[in-house]
Amino acid sequence: MSGSTRIVVIPLKKLIIMICIIAALIILAAIFIFGGSSSDAAKSTGVNISTSTDTVKKNTSCPTYSPGVYTSSILLNGTPIDIQVTVDSDNINNIEMINLSESVQTMYPMLNSSFDEIKTAVINNGSTDNITYNAGSKYTATMLLSAIDSALAKARN
Repeated sequence: MSGSTRIVVIPLKKLIIMICIIAALIILAAIFIFGGSSSDAAKSTGVNISTSTDTVKKNTSCPTYSPGVYTSSILLNGTPIDIQVTVDSDNINNIEMINLSESVQTMYPMLNSSFDEIKTAVINNGSTDNITYNAGSKYTATMLLSAIDSALAKARN
């Protein structure tokens, strides 16, 4: 009998180790996907952002900028988005998201609202220092603040 059937023997110890590793990876993936701070107290720790749209406050403690328009880029799913910051010598006048495609807006529906809150806070504060944000949008806020700070670093004298 010269059959082509082969029998694979896996030692029990290796089989148990492989099952444990796979189970640990599944648990970690579930924690990453469904985890986070799900308590109401953790979600409510966050922002007291002023949303007034009156004139830009002059902040004498903020750094002096070279007037102009400065840009910083971020990647979301391989799609570049430009953060454009307009400053004069003492103030941050405007912050905009440029090249924001509809596909990115669809995939990240909270991006615009997070950006608007952070934009208002940065313009009112005069810098990215001590900006608070909602715990539910922690990663988005951190990414946007980093991009804004990068553009402001280009503007500083």
